[in-house]
Amino acid sequence: MAEQIEVHGLDGLLSSLKALPVELQGKPLQTALRRGGNLIRDAARARVPRASGFLATQIVVRRANARNRNKAGVGPGGEYFTVGVKTGKRAKYANTKRNRRQRRVGKVYVQAGWASYWRYLEFGTKKMAAKPFLTPAAEANGPQAAQLIVDQTRASIDRVMKARGWK
Repeated sequence: MAEQIEVHGLDGLLSSLKALPVELQGKPLQTALRRGGNLIRDAARARVPRASGFLATQIVVRRANARNRNKAGVGPGGEYFTVGVKTGKRAKYANTKRNRRQRRVGKVYVQAGWASYWRYLEFGTKKMAAKPFLTPAAEANGPQAAQLIVDQTRASIDRVMKARGWK
């Protein structure tokens, strides 16, 4: 699978965020993380091999839901964003006679997406050399994304505090 990049050294920023009022803790960090993810997403879109350009449109930034944030170990109030490729969706088997007979009603399956071929490009196959686009984009733009996250978070907090009358 693709590599995971973690941003370290933001302990002071995180402790400052935890000291904010509860209604302000998530939004500034979410906005900053999304902008950092957008920077990596745009670089990956520029690097993707293009035949029709469809694969580039399927590269997205997503915020993980609460269950996945807990699995990632970010803790309560933590944030977790991913940059990846949309490939398909999860669907439930319908309540039909055939599905009842095979005992799969209500179970979940994954529909193959149109851009499921991204893995072959990113990692290669035994007959095709890899042409990575996500990993180099993350490696090249990771430091700029981290700095953008820090700058945007501080600017957001300053704006909120100024609007509340704090100095």
